[in-house]
Amino acid sequence: MSLEIRWIEDLLTLEQERSFSKAAERRFVSQSAFTRRIQQLEQSLGYPILERNSRYMEFTDAGQILLTTAKSIEQQLNATLALLNNLNRANEVTIKFAVVHSLSSTFFSKFLKLFPEYIKDFKIELVAANVGEGFKLLKEGACDFLICYSDESKLKLINHEVLSYLKLGETEIIPVTLIDEDGNAKYDLNQRFPLLSYSKNAYLRNLVDQVIVNRLDYRILYETDHANNLKDFVLQGAGIAWLPKITIEEDLLRKRLKIINAREFIIKQQIFIFKNKLRKDDYLKIFWDSLRNIEY
Repeated sequence: MSLEIRWIEDLLTLEQERSFSKAAERRFVSQSAFTRRIQQLEQSLGYPILERNSRYMEFTDAGQILLTTAKSIEQQLNATLALLNNLNRANEVTIKFAVVHSLSSTFFSKFLKLFPEYIKDFKIELVAANVGEGFKLLKEGACDFLICYSDESKLKLINHEVLSYLKLGETEIIPVTLIDEDGNAKYDLNQRFPLLSYSKNAYLRNLVDQVIVNRLDYRILYETDHANNLKDFVLQGAGIAWLPKITIEEDLLRKRLKIINAREFIIKQQIFIFKNKLRKDDYLKIFWDSLRNIEY
């Protein structure tokens, strides 16, 4: 089944006018042509949308459901047109994102693909930052949005009068190691192991330290802000690292990395996008509103 946009517009006009003749006039077609288009819509749906035996213009249950959907489509189209009109008034609109290092490549590119119609005419600027740096940039107006990890306990500490946020997804921070030639994990947590760690000022370093300090026997071999760098070292067989599962799904699928299944050392995290409420730009509001209508 395929529905034409003009049929949606016909349906909305018919509801407003409650008259085939007046609706046809507004749609700049003859009444007979308009009637045929409504019939084509019904044939495509496989359901009648109008009560033919009613004295007045009344919609069937199927018609009411379609009307609700049509109104939603109309709102989305209007939002898109408003966004495009706003873009035409500006020489170039740049949206600046601060994104934590581990989400700045694969996750961010997938995020942008969710709504290409809203993005294609913008210039996107990306700054990879630690969580603390990202919030500082957001509050100072140096970026428009921040994408980072958080959880319910940390959200309670946020100044809700200044910041808005939406949940984009969730993941687990998991301990992984290289798979050896026999298909076994090269390292495990039950004996002393080399730890590939995040830098001390990194958000994920604090999370990992909370679950491993004084509980596991390890030595820190390497430190960095970047999860991708840690993954490279793990793939070289250098040690164990705690990596966001959402960023290594292909490596796990291809059996290049192995999860060390110890539930007490796996950390659940949610992914959020934050916005500074003090920024009142129209294009930011339209962009933010569009985020609410996307299923992640």
